[in-house]
Amino acid sequence: MTVTPVAPHEPEPVVYARARKPGIRWATLFHRDESLGYILLAPGFIILALLMAYPFVYAVFLSFTSKRIGGPATFVGWENYTKLASTDLYWKTIWNSIYYTLVALVFKFVGGLGVAVMLNRPFVGQRLAKALLLLPWIIPTVFSTLIWWWLFDPAFSVINEVLVVKWKLLSKPIPFLTDGNTAMASLIMVNVWRGVPFFGISFLAAMQAVPDELLEAARVDGATPWRTFWSITFPLIVPVVGVVALISTIGTLGDFDLPFLLTRGGPNDATTMFAVTAYTLSLSSGLIGLGAAVSMTMFPLLAILVVVSLLQVRQRQGVS
Repeated sequence: MTVTPVAPHEPEPVVYARARKPGIRWATLFHRDESLGYILLAPGFIILALLMAYPFVYAVFLSFTSKRIGGPATFVGWENYTKLASTDLYWKTIWNSIYYTLVALVFKFVGGLGVAVMLNRPFVGQRLAKALLLLPWIIPTVFSTLIWWWLFDPAFSVINEVLVVKWKLLSKPIPFLTDGNTAMASLIMVNVWRGVPFFGISFLAAMQAVPDELLEAARVDGATPWRTFWSITFPLIVPVVGVVALISTIGTLGDFDLPFLLTRGGPNDATTMFAVTAYTLSLSSGLIGLGAAVSMTMFPLLAILVVVSLLQVRQRQGVS
C-alpha cells in the first residue's frame, strides 16, 4: 500500500488595507482628461453665471412685473409686452435699431474688407498704418463720442464752421443732430468709424492665414488679382467674416453709449434704440418692469442671429 505524501497547507497571504492619503483622490481628477476639462471650465462658468446668467434671469422676471423704482414687484403677466406693442415709441425703436444695425454693418464690412486688402500688400509704413488703424477702436467710447459731439454741435460745429464760414462751400449749416435723418446718418458714420478697424484687423488676420500655395497656383494659371481674391481668398475667410459680422451685429444692436451720448434718442425719437428706450423707461421714468420688457424683446432676435450664423459657419467648415 502506497501512501501519497500530502503537501503542507500554506497560509493565505494577509492583505493589509493601505491608508489612503488625504488629497490622493482629488489629485487623480487632475490627471484624467474627462474630469480635467470640467475643472478648468468651472471658474469661467461660475463667473458667467454670476455676472450674466443671474442678471438675465432677473431681467426676465422683472419684465413680467409692474416693478417701479422703490416699489415692490407685482406680477402682471404679459401686460408690459402688450402695452409696448400698442405704442409708437416701441415700433420706432425696433425700426431704428434694425436700420442702424444693418446699414452700419454693410459699411463696416465694405470698409473693413478694403482696409484688409490694402494692408495685406507690403508698402512703406505698413506697421505704422496698422497701429493707426486701431486707434478709433481702442479709444474709450465715451471720450471719442464726446469729440464727435463737439464736431456735430448745433451751435459750435467745427465742420460747419469750416464748410460755411471758412470755405463757403455751403450756404447754411448742416443740422447734424437737430434733424432726424442727419442725426441717424451721423450715428451710423461714427459707428462705422469705430467698427472698421475691428473688421479690418480680423479680415487681415484671416487673409494672412490663406496658404501661399493656392495663391501662387492661381497666378500661374493666369488668374487676375480680382479673380484670385473672390475665388480663393474670400471663400476661405468666410467663417471669419460670419463670426465678425455676428459679434458686430450683437454689439451694434445693443449699442447704448453712442446714441445716448450723441443724440439721447432724439430728435423726436428719431435715433432711439433698444438700450436707450430701456434706459429711458427704467431710470428716467421709473418703470423698471416696462424697461426690462424692452430689453427682453431684443433677446429673441439676437438668439436667431446667433443660431443662424453658427449654423452657417459650421456648414461652411463641413463643406471645406
